[in-house]
This record gives sequence, structure tokens and C-alpha cells, in this order.
Amino acid sequence: MTDFAAMARGLPPREGRVVHVREGDVARIILDAPATRNALHPGMMLELAHAVHQAHGARAVLLEGASGAFCAGGDLGAVRAHLAEPGMGRRMGAFMHGVLAALEALEVPIVGVVDGPALGGGAELLAVCDRVHASPRARVGWVQAQLGVSPGFGGGARLARRVGPVRAARLLLEARVLTASEALAEGLVDTLDENPGASARAWVDARLALPDAAVRAAIAVGRPPLPVGALERELAAFDAVWGAPAHLAALDLAWRRITRAP
Repeated sequence: MTDFAAMARGLPPREGRVVHVREGDVARIILDAPATRNALHPGMMLELAHAVHQAHGARAVLLEGASGAFCAGGDLGAVRAHLAEPGMGRRMGAFMHGVLAALEALEVPIVGVVDGPALGGGAELLAVCDRVHASPRARVGWVQAQLGVSPGFGGGARLARRVGPVRAARLLLEARVLTASEALAEGLVDTLDENPGASARAWVDARLALPDAAVRAAIAVGRPPLPVGALERELAAFDAVWGAPAHLAALDLAWRRITRAP
């Protein structure tokens, strides 16, 4: 983890940040990079780790995106410039594995709030949530295969835990962007609401009325540990395809579409 963190601190700064806001017993972790639909660059990954650390002592966590998006995955500009080389996938993936494991280790309800796209790495962030509130404008896509890679943040194992291995495999192989209604039908989100932030907070407030010991017991039963070796297998698969020719070609194609380059 330290290896990636040290590298990320040395990169040029990019727009976008992760904000921690404490509202009573609730920690809000907000991805805020409007220009890239809250796509994560390395600096934001470091800030996400810090926000999770700041959430210690909260009784619930809301994971949100700003400006009409949740998270469009990785910041393609940062990936192409600094991360698209063999071996970097394992370094980045191991760091994010640690971040999401630390989030789960808080042993409090984790609730996602989705308005707009949750793609690739953004879908992986949703998979760590115990409950997901989405707007009709939400779009959820396990589209990693379109970029020549596989889940790398531990999201594949968590997707299988959430929807079952057969459905998870199908979603990863289809690699398409689902509408909000389709995501609800697949079990990727739990409820649709025009104001998912308000409905998520109402749900959390109801959980806060329960005894802490009962909530932690429910989490222990309802959020079982991932299968032994699942995260390491996922990380090895991610490392094998990251920076490979198919990944680089897909990155270049996606970048040309974004920048409208010839």
C-alpha cells in the first residue's frame, strides 16, 4: 500500500477531491471531480483512504458523488499518463483493496447514493455498500472488459457476494451499462428515488435508532467475509491484464472518444 501511496504523492495534482463531512453520527464521503464525472485519479484514492480513516467513530457511512454523478471509474487522463504500465495494476489494486477493507472494518452500515454514472471502479465502490439508493438517472456498468481489464479494487468478489457468482460472471462478461431500472432488477441497487440522498439518510436514521450492538451483529451475519483467496485471485487477474496490449489499445480508443482526437 505504501508503495502506491508514495508514487501517487509525487504525481502532478489534478482537479478533483474526496471530502469527508461528519453530520452527527453519520460520515459522508463525497467524490467531487465534476469535470470527469468523479472519476478517481491517484490523489483522490489517497484522499479516499484518508476519508475512511476520518470516518472512525461514525455509526453509519454515506458514500456519494457530487454534481450529478457517482463515479465514472478511473481518471483516464491520469491512467494514460502515469499508471498504464505492467505491474502498476497490482500496486494500485492492493492499495484500493486496503481502502475498501478498512471501510468494511468500520462495522457500520455503508450506504451508497447514486445519481448518474457508476462505471468500472465506480461500480466496485457500490459493491462495498450494504444498501444502494439510486435516482432514475443512475447508470451502473461493470464495463471493465471494455477497457481490456477486470475488476481490480476487490469489487468482483463483492459483486459475487451481492448477486451470486453466476449473475456476477454474466454482468462482467456482458460489460454493459445498465439503466437504473435494470440495475434494480439485477440487485445492484436496492431502491429508486428522485432524491436518493434524502431517502438514504432516512434509511440510515432509522438504523441509528437501533442499539449499536444489534446493528453490528446484523452486519456480522449479513455481510459475511469474502471467500478465502478471492481478493488475491482477483488482484492476480487484474495484474495480468493491466498494461497489456489490449488494455493500452482500449485506453487509447476511449481517450480519442473523450477528446474527439482523430
